[in-house]
Amino acid sequence: MVGKKEWKVTDIPDLSGRVAIVTGGNTGLGYITVRELARNGARVYMLSRTESRALAAIEKIKTELGSELNPEIEYINFNLSSLKSAKKSAEEYMQREQRLDILVNNAGIMATPYELGPDGIEMQACNGTGHFALTVSLLSILKDTAAMPGSHVRIVNITSGGYMFANFTKPDFTSLEGLNQKTFGTWGRYGLSKLTNILLTNELQKRFAAAGITNIYCLAVHPGAVNTELSRGLLESWPFLAPLRRIGRMMTMNPDRGALTQLYAATSPEVEEKDLKATLLFPIAQVEGKASIAKDKDGKLGRDFWRLCEELMRQKA
Repeated sequence: MVGKKEWKVTDIPDLSGRVAIVTGGNTGLGYITVRELARNGARVYMLSRTESRALAAIEKIKTELGSELNPEIEYINFNLSSLKSAKKSAEEYMQREQRLDILVNNAGIMATPYELGPDGIEMQACNGTGHFALTVSLLSILKDTAAMPGSHVRIVNITSGGYMFANFTKPDFTSLEGLNQKTFGTWGRYGLSKLTNILLTNELQKRFAAAGITNIYCLAVHPGAVNTELSRGLLESWPFLAPLRRIGRMMTMNPDRGALTQLYAATSPEVEEKDLKATLLFPIAQVEGKASIAKDKDGKLGRDFWRLCEELMRQKA
C-alpha cells in the first residue's frame, strides 16, 4: 500500500518472559529469527539436526548481541525427516520448560532429487510431516500457555509461494503413496510440501476454534526469494546451475530482510489487533489471498493430511 510504513526489526516488542522454538535455527532465516527473538528478551530453543553447527551458531549470536544482553539460547536436536526425532524433540523441550509462546516451524528442504527419508517419506514431503509431528507433540504445552493470563501464542509455519505448483499435481493425502508421488517432478513435490504447511496452519486454527481457544494464532509465511542454504537442493538436482549462483544472490533478499515477515508473524501485536488467524503472509508482512487449493474450503485436503500424519506417527514415532 502506497505510504504505508514497512514493518522493521526494531518494531519487535519486548519479549521478556516468553519462550520460543525455531526449527532450522542454525543458518539463514532461522538464524536471524533466533537472534532477533533473543535480542528482544525471549528465551529461544534452536532445534537443528547437527549439534556442532547449532552450538557454533549460538555462540556466534551471543557474540553478535554482546554479553550485556546475556541472550538465552539453548539447543535441542531435531531431524525434520524423522517423526521419532520430532516427537523426541518436543518431549525434551517439555521436560525443560513450562510454557511455549512462539513456535516457528522454519526448517525446510527444497528442490532435492527424489529420495525417501528414514520413515519412507519423500524428503521434501518432510517439510510438512516433520513439522506436523513436532507441533502436534507440543500441543499440550501450547494450550497450557494459552490458558495463562495475558498470553497470546503464535504458531508460524514457513511455506512458499511455490505451493502453487501443487495445482499441477492433483494432491492426494489419503496415503503415503500420494504424498510420495515421484511422477510429480521436483517442483511438484516441493509445491505439495509447501501446500501442506498451509493446510496444517488451516487445520490447527480450526481445531483451536472448535476447542474454544481464541488466543492461539496460526500463520503461514512465504518469506520471498532469499539467499540461503536452502538453494543447495537446486544444485543437487541441477548441478549445471552452479555458475548462476552469483546472479541468483544479486536477485534475492539477504536473510536479515527475508526473516522480517516471519518475525512479524511471531511477534507483532498487529497479529492480535487484526485477528490474523490462519492467515498467509507475503513479504514484507503483507496479507496475501490464498489460492483455491490452499483455501481448501471443504477442509478435505487438510483433514486427509492430518489423518495421514497421525497414522504415520503411530507407525514410525
